[in-house]
Amino acid sequence: MRKQLTDQQVEVFRERLLRAAEKLFAKHGVAGVSMRQIAQALGYSQTAAYRYFANKDEILLAMRASALDRFCGHLEAVFDPARDARKNARAVGQAFLDFALKHPDTYRLIFFTENLEQAIAPQYSATMKRFRATMTTYVQALLDAGYIEGDVETLAEAFFSAAHGIIMMHMSGLLKTVRARDDLHRASMRLIARGAGMSDVLQAAAKKPIRIAATGRAARKT
Repeated sequence: MRKQLTDQQVEVFRERLLRAAEKLFAKHGVAGVSMRQIAQALGYSQTAAYRYFANKDEILLAMRASALDRFCGHLEAVFDPARDARKNARAVGQAFLDFALKHPDTYRLIFFTENLEQAIAPQYSATMKRFRATMTTYVQALLDAGYIEGDVETLAEAFFSAAHGIIMMHMSGLLKTVRARDDLHRASMRLIARGAGMSDVLQAAAKKPIRIAATGRAARKT
């Protein structure tokens, strides 16, 4: 008779399986990985994997939710409610960029596959709720402090879309360096915030204003 696992043991094994699958998917692509390969990566039979997940799609879904939780945790860790809202905005923005740079495969897994909300929300509603809160909390702080005006969700989507687009440009090689990425990010965030009524958004991040050169890279005025 097979020994009954505790809930904690089940959770530990599921997490190990998800991490193994994430590495295999990053290396071979989702289509190039089987349930057998995932189980074998942990030293188990294919049958063992099916005891925890019905199929590969279920693994991918759980893996994206887990990755999204890690992404949210990374951004939440730099937000300090006692700090000036503008400093928090800079910190969250930089954490966003840093996560994509340090964990590019995980970032692609979260945002480059099937529509995030449609895929995750039905089974992982708490994760999606956390993601929305992570994307709006620092924006709400800017609104509450009177630095900007507007709808919090619309502004959060604008900031997110700009950051995500810049990350995609960097990952695809259109932005050649991390500095070019960061300079364009700062310039883009300022433009959005100024459009929302802030005249001095994120100015402390640089001593001189930034302009976007004709080459598409950011350059400082001299």
